[in-house]
Amino acid sequence: MKKILIMTLVLLMGVTIIYAKQPEVKSAKLEPVAAAPGDNVKLTVELTGKPEEIKEVSLIVREYPYDVPRRYLSPLKDAKLNIWVLESEIPYDAPYETVNLDITVKDKDGT
Repeated sequence: MKKILIMTLVLLMGVTIIYAKQPEVKSAKLEPVAAAPGDNVKLTVELTGKPEEIKEVSLIVREYPYDVPRRYLSPLKDAKLNIWVLESEIPYDAPYETVNLDITVKDKDGT
């Protein structure tokens, strides 16, 4: 019984350590918050972890996953900060509605 308990604890600790290293979104800020077609917007995403551990940051409009292409954010020049930015213009033919942006972060291992 002790062996099973110890093995379970070791497994849980291992999983916790692996997932603790994965980058997560610390904050995301869209300026302006309410925008219309033709407006320029800026998305700023701050991530946890070290900047060199991040491979890519992308976003997609949840309501139109196949109509709107995936957009990729660029890291800031300051290597000490883990901040990624995307500046874009909302297409003129975009519908007037509220949408959700799904942000995906991949580390250097692709997870």
